[in-house]
Amino acid sequence: MTQAKLSSRPSRSIDLLSAAGRALLGDGNESNCRRLAVQLLVDPGVRSLSFVTSLPLAGEDVDVRMLVAEHDDGLVAYDVVDERDDRDIDTEGLLLIALDQHHITLRAMDALSICAQPIARHCERIWEHHALNVGHDLRARIERVLERERLSARELGHAVGERNIVPIVCNLICKRVLYCDLSTSLDLDAWVARRSDRAVASSLRSRKTAQFMKLKLGGTT
Repeated sequence: MTQAKLSSRPSRSIDLLSAAGRALLGDGNESNCRRLAVQLLVDPGVRSLSFVTSLPLAGEDVDVRMLVAEHDDGLVAYDVVDERDDRDIDTEGLLLIALDQHHITLRAMDALSICAQPIARHCERIWEHHALNVGHDLRARIERVLERERLSARELGHAVGERNIVPIVCNLICKRVLYCDLSTSLDLDAWVARRSDRAVASSLRSRKTAQFMKLKLGGTT
């Protein structure tokens, strides 16, 4: 995924948590914008994630072309400074006003922060399995096993009868069904859990936020 590729789309925002949005991220490490998107997508603390191409302001569209994520403390737009065009003072001013009007905080990111290890490496390893086909029955069994407590990947594999469980767990993390500690490598000893009741509640709040953003964006998504 590159900023140019996403910004060529006519809509004002693209939901990167949807199946179509995840497909846009594709494979490879061609841009820091894409790397950051993958990290935010697998982060259980992120409630919603979109690539916002523009925001309406006083009847006009203000160019944004940033990832916008919803966290517990609100919406954040990530300005990947290494990969954006320079903005003059007028363009910068309009952008800041538009973000403020839509209650979005601006956060600058660079290659050093995006590629910081070990989280960047762990997230990419999880994302390597995003296209794996996990059957509905297996997914349902995994969710049932994890209903009461988190387990190590090894314990989960034994419980559902899958010897090669790690790629399956990675895929379900990409689909935001499961989550893990991103600061450690996802191997057989790592713990995994179903997204918690808090995450479910956050998802409901995300829908309200998405509806709010849809109204703000003039009904486009």
